[in-house]
Amino acid sequence: MEQSNPTSLADQGKQDYEKGKYLTAADLFSQAAQAYAALQDGLNAAEMKNNQSVALLQAGKAREALQATDGTEEIFQKAGDLKRQGIAISNRAAALEGLKKWDEALAAYDQAASLFEQSGEGDMHSIVRKATANINLKRGRITNTQMDVYDSLRLVKKPTLTQRFMKFMMRIGLIR
Repeated sequence: MEQSNPTSLADQGKQDYEKGKYLTAADLFSQAAQAYAALQDGLNAAEMKNNQSVALLQAGKAREALQATDGTEEIFQKAGDLKRQGIAISNRAAALEGLKKWDEALAAYDQAASLFEQSGEGDMHSIVRKATANINLKRGRITNTQMDVYDSLRLVKKPTLTQRFMKFMMRIGLIR
């Protein structure tokens, strides 16, 4: 495998990630990002930085995961890619959550949720709202938790049986 080939590096990073080799995967994603940047491919470089962030977070390296997200949001914003911009912000939020910076994480998750809603990504919106509900629950903010749970269900395209049941219970007023 040619080490400077960004596609090969990314593929190997994905394989290592799936095997639970998160630090190795993060390093490979970083190398792929550098290789894509050298080829003037900013979108794929940013995508690899996002992958690196996820791998670092899985490895318990929240501070490094946060650093890996630097600049990715802006690249996707300039490209008009709302979905990947939202993912980049979500990755930053998850790293902030890992650092127990609750208010910053909530603000970032809210920003990501808005982008997912704008781009019609209901399932991604739901995932982000579940994350905010989890933070609010940890902090004892029950009303905010309820609002986040309701919002997480609102845009789901293919709700699970549990989600359909919760929607029904909310509709008839048994869950508020």
